[in-house]
Amino acid sequence: MLDLLLIPAALLLALALRAVRRGEHRLHGHLMVATVTVVLLRVLLHPRTLAAHHLTLWLVLLGAAGGTLLLGRAALAWREGRSQRAGLPRLHRAAGAFTLLLTAFTLAVWFLRDRS
Repeated sequence: MLDLLLIPAALLLALALRAVRRGEHRLHGHLMVATVTVVLLRVLLHPRTLAAHHLTLWLVLLGAAGGTLLLGRAALAWREGRSQRAGLPRLHRAAGAFTLLLTAFTLAVWFLRDRS
């Protein structure tokens, strides 16, 4: 039943990616934080049902998402002229692509798990 929390997370992710395409970088950041929060709530609400390898995979995903969020804050600071590091947006995009691939892998493993 808690897997239903992944539906709003997917919707928030889609809205966040649409926001960044339209150039609304702050909105993108807020929506991505909301997405990570919903996924984190799903993992924290019932960790006993997670096998050790599933819990590890979810925690690695959340760690990658947290790192990407921190890089996103730094990239936004550069974009707004509060930083001199011009390579941060590129690094944030690469980390975001890695996190998106890790998300797809984690969800595939999660939905294909043996429920018996």
